[in-house]
Amino acid sequence: MKKPILENEVFCVYHINDSHLNDEDLKNFAVKHKEGQGLVDYLIFYSGVEEQLGLMRTYIVRDKNTNEFVGYFSLKAGMVSYHESGATNEFDTRPGVELANFAVNSFYLDKHKNLKSIGFVIFNDFVLKIVKAEAKIIGIRDLYIFALPFNSLINLYSQYGFARLSSESEDAIHKRLKPRYDKKCIFMYMNLIGNAFQ
Repeated sequence: MKKPILENEVFCVYHINDSHLNDEDLKNFAVKHKEGQGLVDYLIFYSGVEEQLGLMRTYIVRDKNTNEFVGYFSLKAGMVSYHESGATNEFDTRPGVELANFAVNSFYLDKHKNLKSIGFVIFNDFVLKIVKAEAKIIGIRDLYIFALPFNSLINLYSQYGFARLSSESEDAIHKRLKPRYDKKCIFMYMNLIGNAFQ
C-alpha cells in the first residue's frame, strides 16, 4: 500500500486509487441511517467512474493499527452563486469546494465504541487540511455541502463550522446549484478566509 496522504495518531487517509479498497471493505461498510444509503451506493457503483472522468476525488480513511475501513469523503471543485438577480438572471460567484460525500462506517463505529467524534476528527484532520492546502494553490473561498435535511445532521455540521444562508439566499442557491440527486438537501457553507456571504 502506498504512503498515506495524511495521518494522525489513529487514522490515515489514502486517495481511493491507493487505498486497496476490497470486496471485504465494501461488504462491511454501512451508514447509520437508511437515508444515507446513497453514500454506500456512491462508493460501490460510482466513485471509480467519477474518479476516472475527473469529476470527483474520493479519499478512504483507515485505522492505522488495524487497517480497518473507517469511512470516506469525496471532494470536487465548484462555485457558489450569490447576489442572484431573477430579473436579469445575473449573479456573482465565489470559488469553492464541495464536500460531496462524507460517511463514517457504522461497522467500524460498532466495533470501536471507545472512539468518540470520529467524523469530526476526519473532517478536521483530513478534509479541512486537504481543502486548505489546495486553497494555497488555487482560489477557494468556501467549503460547502448539501446536507440531508435532518435537524441532527444540520446541527452537527453547524458544530463543524458550517452555516446556512438566509431563506431567500438559500432558495436562490437551491434553484441554481443543487444537484438533482441532492433534491431534498440543504446548502451549508464554511468560509475559509473569514468573509461571510453578503
